[in-house]
Amino acid sequence: MGLGNVFVRSIVREVGRNYGKAISNSLLGNSHSTPVRLIQHLGAETGGRNFKNQLDKICKTWQIKGATATFNVAQNMYKSFFDLVDEAQSDGDVDAKEILDLMKNFELMRTQLKKVEIALEQLGKTDLAKKVDELDDSLFIFFREINEGFILSPRPKGLFKSKQKERWEFHRAIKENLQQWVDSYNSLKQ
Repeated sequence: MGLGNVFVRSIVREVGRNYGKAISNSLLGNSHSTPVRLIQHLGAETGGRNFKNQLDKICKTWQIKGATATFNVAQNMYKSFFDLVDEAQSDGDVDAKEILDLMKNFELMRTQLKKVEIALEQLGKTDLAKKVDELDDSLFIFFREINEGFILSPRPKGLFKSKQKERWEFHRAIKENLQQWVDSYNSLKQ
């Protein structure tokens, strides 16, 4: 792994860790927590007609056009994903719905990244295919860091706390999904 890959992975880890901690602060509701806001879809203004965001557009329209152009598709997906991450944390507010939206975008993107990787292998460019696999790994590292920083508070108690309980259940479901991703990734890497 080159120095560039180490740098990229450390940045991805740091962004993921900070994002996970911010979400935990939001859930715990203490005095230094970040306010929660409602969102529609990340990148909604940047995707163009019939696409949720730029990442959605790339994932739904890319084509194999030679090894270099195909590899560039993977890099553009990666950049577009982290543009969504930047957008999610740009105003300092954190919402579990943003994590869910990022997870959905990642699921769409990962399927396409694997197709790009296979296409590069079929084009005889195993070195580029390996780089696409490294991009995929760094995305899992990002979600692993989010999971580590995402601390779920105790379930609210009380008769008149139904909204807080519903919110907590939503956060618990996201946390469990993140943990499943991390467990799957860790078992594949062993």
